[in-house]
Amino acid sequence: MFSDFANMDEKTLLPTTTPTITISPPPTPSNPNSSSNQNGRDKHALRRFLVAVCLMVMVWTLCGLDMDLDDNDVLSEWSLEQMPISTIDTFTVPITTDIDVGGDDADHEPVPLEAHIMSKCPDARDCFRELVLPAMQRVHTKVNFTLSFIGTPTNGDDGVACKHGPEECLGNIIELCAQKLYPDPKIFLGFTMCLAKNYHEIPQRSLIEDCALEHAIDFDQLNQCATKDDGALGIGLLRDSVKRSADAGVTKSCTVRLDNEIFCIRDGGKWSDCPHGSSVNDLVLAVEKLYGREV
Repeated sequence: MFSDFANMDEKTLLPTTTPTITISPPPTPSNPNSSSNQNGRDKHALRRFLVAVCLMVMVWTLCGLDMDLDDNDVLSEWSLEQMPISTIDTFTVPITTDIDVGGDDADHEPVPLEAHIMSKCPDARDCFRELVLPAMQRVHTKVNFTLSFIGTPTNGDDGVACKHGPEECLGNIIELCAQKLYPDPKIFLGFTMCLAKNYHEIPQRSLIEDCALEHAIDFDQLNQCATKDDGALGIGLLRDSVKRSADAGVTKSCTVRLDNEIFCIRDGGKWSDCPHGSSVNDLVLAVEKLYGREV
């Protein structure tokens, strides 16, 4: 056979006419089990085809998303922060206004409340502890509180003489500086009460520093206020305060005035000249009555 094939020349190998291609049906299997084997192979091929299709779809989807996205489509922290607030679920706390607190508080003027004291006076301590501070805790939003001091202006040098000496004058100045720097009564009045509890130590530096720290007051600012311009600022504050007390006819520490009239006086360890009573409730009721009047 091999010798015959070798002897064929080139022309014999090339067909002279166009060959006719016929597709004959596959031979009938002689083995009865061959049909089931063929079906198994077909099912296996179908599964591989479906898996390949799924992989192609996934790759196309991912590639398509990657191709379509640009920098503006990426959600980052910056883009989330720039989103309109209406698109984000939020929990908001309503803003409280003066009208919301106490009903029609905006329709009323605060009532003038004033305490005239000497910083090294035990009656000032008792006055704060027994009347002024407890009442202020209840009506501080309805009063305009002022702390004033009692002394005697000196002639010729624009100075002030204090009953308990120069140390009391310095104590008065320090408390006036606290009122000037921290006008919120919850701060300066608490600081003044802290000093009054140990009034005999005023104006020792350690006491002032401790009370300033307790009430979040800057000691350096207090010191600067009291000594600025060689003490001229502090002396000026004290002189103006003493003049205010003198103009009101006040001479005793502690004198409490409400609505520019004497409410009660604490002197010599006793309450006197208290036409409406000397208790905390008496002062609170008087403030409420004046605050509720028409303006």
